[in-house]
Amino acid sequence: MTLAGAPRRRRATRSRLPLHLLLVALLLIVSPQPPRASALRVPLREVATLLNLSHSLLTRIAAARAARGDDIAASRARRIASHLSLFSSRGAWALSWDYLRHYAFSSATGCGFSCATAAARLLTAAAEASRLHSATDAAQWLRRNYGDVRDAAAQLLNGLLVAFSEQGPLREVVMDVKWEVEEGELLKDCLEVGAKDLEGLLVIAKDLLFGATRTSSRHNEL
Repeated sequence: MTLAGAPRRRRATRSRLPLHLLLVALLLIVSPQPPRASALRVPLREVATLLNLSHSLLTRIAAARAARGDDIAASRARRIASHLSLFSSRGAWALSWDYLRHYAFSSATGCGFSCATAAARLLTAAAEASRLHSATDAAQWLRRNYGDVRDAAAQLLNGLLVAFSEQGPLREVVMDVKWEVEEGELLKDCLEVGAKDLEGLLVIAKDLLFGATRTSSRHNEL
């Protein structure tokens, strides 16, 4: 009797997936098509890739900060990374729910053309930095260009704060990244630790933002 019942119990246990993982899976597989046009609607698979790259880069930055003895800065980077994880209940699930609740069915204009151009400027800078082959060249490049790169990042992040105007996880992540860019030299760490990764995630971000801009333009013409 015990042996006959055991497989049934194991099958029942395997069939129960955590609700937040099930929701994230559904969001990544099915792209919603609500009736109203939205400048903030984006392809969810691309968003998943963007989150994955961002999480990986921030995790590496946290490790680099810890290696140089800055445990407080490392903890801040890990905190942001945790909010971008696809496998955390307070990560992608919270961001997805916040997006669906406040923005997916909205006709808000979103980040607009200025964000897309700022992302393009950052992408150009990351591409240049990724081609540098020595620490000396990288240091010289940062001295010449860091001010412009930080200005472009500020333009992008300010636009995202306008787009994500409702209080919630999305806005909180943008505010945390904004603080790190302004006070924590996050961009310097990104360019030193993973310029190629930064370039990759900016390619996706630029495409998403230009797509949102085109959607907004079509909606305004209707």
